[in-house]
Amino acid sequence: MGRSLKHAIVIGASLGGLCASRVLSEFAERVTVLERDVLPEQPGNRTAVPQGRHVHLLMARGAQEFESLFPGLLDDMVAAGVPILENRPDCIHFGAAGHVLGTQHRLQDEFTAYVPSRPHLEWQIRRRALQIPNVTLVPAGVEEPVFDGDRVTGVRTADGDTLEADLVVDATGRGTRLPVWLQQWGFDRPREDTVDVGIGYATHQVRIPDGLIPEKVVVAGASREEPVGLGMLFYEDGTWGLTTFGVGKVPPPKDFEGMCTLADRILPEHVSGALRQGEPIGDVAFHKYPTSRWRRYDKLDRFPEGILPLGDAVASFNPTYGQGMTMTSLQAGHLRRALEAPDGDLAATFFRDTAKTTFPVWMMNAIGDFTLHGATGRMPWWYRPVGSLFDQFLGAAETDPVLAEWFLRRFSLLDSLYMVPSARLIGRTVAHNMRLWAAEQTPRNRRSRGTAA
Repeated sequence: MGRSLKHAIVIGASLGGLCASRVLSEFAERVTVLERDVLPEQPGNRTAVPQGRHVHLLMARGAQEFESLFPGLLDDMVAAGVPILENRPDCIHFGAAGHVLGTQHRLQDEFTAYVPSRPHLEWQIRRRALQIPNVTLVPAGVEEPVFDGDRVTGVRTADGDTLEADLVVDATGRGTRLPVWLQQWGFDRPREDTVDVGIGYATHQVRIPDGLIPEKVVVAGASREEPVGLGMLFYEDGTWGLTTFGVGKVPPPKDFEGMCTLADRILPEHVSGALRQGEPIGDVAFHKYPTSRWRRYDKLDRFPEGILPLGDAVASFNPTYGQGMTMTSLQAGHLRRALEAPDGDLAATFFRDTAKTTFPVWMMNAIGDFTLHGATGRMPWWYRPVGSLFDQFLGAAETDPVLAEWFLRRFSLLDSLYMVPSARLIGRTVAHNMRLWAAEQTPRNRRSRGTAA
């Protein structure tokens, strides 16, 4: 059942646009994807995706969601050489807010995850989406949607052609013009919640001799004391993606030597030593991400029929947390469920469900950004004490594998989108930290008595 559409148009062949086209193919006779950028026939970086050269984490939940949309995707990635984070303690080094979590212990099977480069993942999904019989890619930009005074009825391309459609999905990312179009059509612009994170990226591809680094993923997040972080991911072509980043407008290193110096400071010695034996490939890629932005379409009283935004066009998350692609995949699921209701308010249903999954992730990101990463903007008073408590939790998770696994499962968006520990886990955290505190006091007391004697 569900809605029956004659023609649906997706603006943009982004990951969000491709996922939307997959969902729409189940409800529309024809789906047209409009993309102004030249798409490579093989995995490759695109000018329209400047962030694509920087490392991207495919969370375990995201891998599940993409596989449900495109069955066989994960097996094909493995066949193409994409590394797997197997259930072994040496696959990952994970540091968050200055704490290195206890990943030296074996984790659950659900943590089996995949490490594709962004260009490879996008290529795998793109070729699947465009193999769907009723999905067609048209190389064209969009001037604006066509609004007849009541609803959107199609789009006008940059070439001046008019294409009619029952539904238009805007998947143009952070640079979406939908708020401007809404204002032109007599609707309110959505309220925008923002966090000024002030992130700057610098990325190098590096070839490191085999056997020097057992891990496939190395992450050292920024903290209060160290506003520069680093991520290293081993990719399908045998190279490493090395991304350094600064938060709170602190610039990242500008060259490979600076990246190695940072690695010497914040990474295990075997990793930093291996990096110095590596060979940098090509030039350093730079990118800035000044502001996380959530356009609150769910708060609007009126919204035109015939158009929906999806992906970063709705919410763009701090990329240093690596959750953006997964959140886009969740929105694709919301679109499907909204289309399955033949008589409901499509936009209201989609915006409500998207807000429900966006809110907990946005909130925890914002707490971390404001309290640990030097973000600026309006901060609720309770963010600071919550951030302090969570910092204590992460401190305990450094040596408590139960707490570490809980954090990684929630951070990967597996069990729940809410990162709120239970009373039992809070008690475990307090008891763990008290034991550590008591152990530190005993040598001090002994030294004090020795001095007095």
